[in-house]
Amino acid sequence: MNYDDYQLLLKMDLAAHNLERWHFLSVFRKPEVYYQRLLRRVEYWNSKTGRLARVIATLSKFRLQRLSVRTGLSFPPGVAAGGLSIAHYGSIVVNSRAQIGKFCRIHSATNIGVANGGVPTIGDYVYIGPGAVIYGDIRIGDGVVIGANSVVNKSFPPGVTIAGSPARVIAARDSSTIMPMWFPNYKASSKS
Repeated sequence: MNYDDYQLLLKMDLAAHNLERWHFLSVFRKPEVYYQRLLRRVEYWNSKTGRLARVIATLSKFRLQRLSVRTGLSFPPGVAAGGLSIAHYGSIVVNSRAQIGKFCRIHSATNIGVANGGVPTIGDYVYIGPGAVIYGDIRIGDGVVIGANSVVNKSFPPGVTIAGSPARVIAARDSSTIMPMWFPNYKASSKS
């Protein structure tokens, strides 16, 4: 990752939270955004070599772990693409091998974990409702809506709404109807 990639990730994350720029008071007003900034900092410095980079990466990891305990967020570096939107802080646990696509929105009490050695791959523009559990070697397509308290243990195609325990398709609607209005429309972006 170079510095331009790092800045782009920060900009995409701010856009996902409907913010144009970072403000120092956001540390207190939006701890989930601050968490994401620290996460991106760790990712950036982990990609660098040299003694200074290792020191900064170690200090950044320490700060991230302390903030993780305070906020209940557990996102390992390198898991989420740009535009991650954590709706608010609370218990969110993500396995270090899982992959989360661009502009995904994740609510509290969510668990994305391992089962039988496999981890989920989540597409772009996926909306994950509160309390969702997603596990195993599965693929969630682009634009999927995962309902609150759903247990997802199998793959689903793009552009559907799923819910239940175990999850099943309940509608042929994609996430463009449920995402916050500032999110870019994934259908429009896939045409360009």
